[in-house]
Amino acid sequence: MAGVGDDARRSAKSREATKDRVIVMNENDEHNDAQAAQAAQAAREARYRRYEAQGEPAIRADLDESADTDPEAAFKRAWLRRKEGARQDEQFRAMFASVSSANDAAQLARDSAQASRRSAFWTMIAALAATCGVIVNAAIALGWLDWLRR
Repeated sequence: MAGVGDDARRSAKSREATKDRVIVMNENDEHNDAQAAQAAQAAREARYRRYEAQGEPAIRADLDESADTDPEAAFKRAWLRRKEGARQDEQFRAMFASVSSANDAAQLARDSAQASRRSAFWTMIAALAATCGVIVNAAIALGWLDWLRR
């Protein structure tokens, strides 16, 4: 019977060791995956720097000449799409800035028009008061209001 207990202990130790090896292997795989991702990112950046140096027209011409035979055709198309996306983003920002400043100008025009209306209203009130004053002075000068003095 003592052999059965020993076998169970050995089996448990074996499972423990297997778990430790699996954990170490998973950590190594994650480390290798991270290194591979960094290498891919570095290769992509180097390729894009080379494309930037050649310029967009040269890349388009290369794609037109050898679209099927160029091993980097997919990368060049991706770079061109990225450049086009950046260009569209810049155009969108410029358009948004233009619309924003047009809205600001329209708001200023509305505020100015409202101030002009208020000013015109009070100018009209002042003109009516001045007209009343002129009429009263003319009536006094002509003697029409002499009956008020008595």
